[in-house]
Amino acid sequence: MKWIELNSPRLGSVSRETICVLPLGATEQHGPHLPLATDQIIADGLAARLDALCGDQLLVLPGLPATCSEHHMAFPGSLTLDHAAFINIVTQIVSSAARHGFRRFFLLNAHGGNISVGGVVAEKLSTLLPEVDVVFGTWFRMAGERLRHLVEGDYPAVGHACEFETSLVMTMRSELVDESAIVDDGATPTSPLLKFDLLAGGSTVRSVPFDRFTESGVWGKPSCASSAKGEAILDIVVPLIREILHAHWPDGLGLKNSGGTDTQRNATAHAGDAKQMEREVIA
Repeated sequence: MKWIELNSPRLGSVSRETICVLPLGATEQHGPHLPLATDQIIADGLAARLDALCGDQLLVLPGLPATCSEHHMAFPGSLTLDHAAFINIVTQIVSSAARHGFRRFFLLNAHGGNISVGGVVAEKLSTLLPEVDVVFGTWFRMAGERLRHLVEGDYPAVGHACEFETSLVMTMRSELVDESAIVDDGATPTSPLLKFDLLAGGSTVRSVPFDRFTESGVWGKPSCASSAKGEAILDIVVPLIREILHAHWPDGLGLKNSGGTDTQRNATAHAGDAKQMEREVIA
């Protein structure tokens, strides 16, 4: 269910045990081939597929038009909030929904710039609203190593406007992908100790503006992207998020019978997808 598509009486009748999902993306550059809305498209698409998997029993809140993208501001089109504004806005959205009696919230993040501050938001809300349970998670870090076998390109293949993000937009909004403009780009770290990518953070944190290590705004290998890979990513990520929600709220609406079955069933499918992609590459 989408919060903004319900009328007031209908929303008033929704069980207060329903999990509310807030999709968090960004409006920022994603190279010459992807739209500025890439992260929000992915966040919204994941939320919609998660809701469908849960029998339309989740309540999806409206996302934000901009989040924390200061590191992309050298590129035209990027919009940003500072951390204080982001924390304040997300806190007020969750607090508003909590005033209507909802008490379970999942902040579904699709933007790297929101990761650190997202944890602060969850901590602040747990103190401000002790009766409310807030979980923050980022799709590419939650899935992490379960997605690693899908990476085809050499490091750094998955980072920003990359093999994975491009594949997902090809699947969700193919008409917005300019395949003729796809370019692989991005400098690698100067030491193996500094190595990181979309799926795994580094051992330390250093904030560097994006224009210092990519000319195009791309960090990764979007040339390895495909809609088939996008579907394979979704087949892993969406059931996994459902399992995580079930772990937090075993009695959550739409989460019954969730657990290892989904993962085991999808593991076979993923292996088949990976082999099929290997055959396509060889061909």
